Amino acid sequence: MSSHTILNTALIEVYRSLLQYAGESWPWASAGSEETETAVRKMAQEEREVVSRIFQHLDAQGVPVDLGVYPDNSALHYVSLPFFLQRMVSEHADLDKSLRYYRGQVGQDPNASRLLDEAVGVVERHLATIRQLAAPAGAAA
Repeated sequence: MSSHTILNTALIEVYRSLLQYAGESWPWASAGSEETETAVRKMAQEEREVVSRIFQHLDAQGVPVDLGVYPDNSALHYVSLPFFLQRMVSEHADLDKSLRYYRGQVGQDPNASRLLDEAVGVVERHLATIRQLAAPAGAAA
């Protein structure tokens, strides 16, 4: 698989992640979740910035970019915020693993390596934050 194909696959996975879905739709309403909502929206924006840099790189190379589509997450509307955050932890852990795998697949392409290193760093940091948000109240940080 070419580094362009790998980058586009990574772009889709980040751009159509559960974090992005939550950042756009926020269907979970509960008292005291304003800080969580703000954190989720901020993380989603940071990941969209990574997606934008990958998109710009592929576009500059003349590569047609596929943005993918969201999986059907409508079953997650109206679930409790703690349940949703646990689901997001699991999904973001999988995304982190995928991006690390893709990073190992791009070989000697320095631009793809740099972009994937950036994506891994952002997703890894966000995974830690999501884990903190998902931790039960009073749990040790």
